[in-house]
Amino acid sequence: MTNRYRRANLTDLETNAQKPGQRYEVSPQLDLEAYNYNVATLDTGTGLSQNAYHYHENQTEFFHALDGRCRVEVEDDAFVLDPDDLVAFEPGIAHLLHNPYDRPCRVIAIGSPPEGRYPVEQVQSYDDLLEERYGGDVPTDGSEGATSDERRADRETSTSDETSVGSETTSDTEGR
Repeated sequence: MTNRYRRANLTDLETNAQKPGQRYEVSPQLDLEAYNYNVATLDTGTGLSQNAYHYHENQTEFFHALDGRCRVEVEDDAFVLDPDDLVAFEPGIAHLLHNPYDRPCRVIAIGSPPEGRYPVEQVQSYDDLLEERYGGDVPTDGSEGATSDERRADRETSTSDETSVGSETTSDTEGR
């Protein structure tokens, strides 16, 4: 009988030298076929993808920040991804994860379906996007985009202002 599970430690796996930062492509090493599973460490001043600001026509991508923080650029917005923050991009949504901060950021990156990785449509280079948006001076103090602490505070404020009635949620300021 063959094992129906596979076990590994990242320190035992090879990294992909062709990718920015330190990227462990876990899926092929554990024979995972349903999705691409990667663990990546972004050093200061690097992006997650050599494709820069890009999208996949046929793949949903999901990211989970484990340690450090990184910045996410999307259409006309940007935000900070702090530890335990999650973000998912549907096919066709352009995005860029990068690290302008002073310490490495570690993320889990999952793409599904795996064959949807290609084609990759590059919208704009890493340097061109950052120059256009920030004049090359990317904010590193969280002043652009809400941090997870600010989002939590906003959720707590909005939750305390609402009262649950049956399956409906109504604001205290609304007529009942």
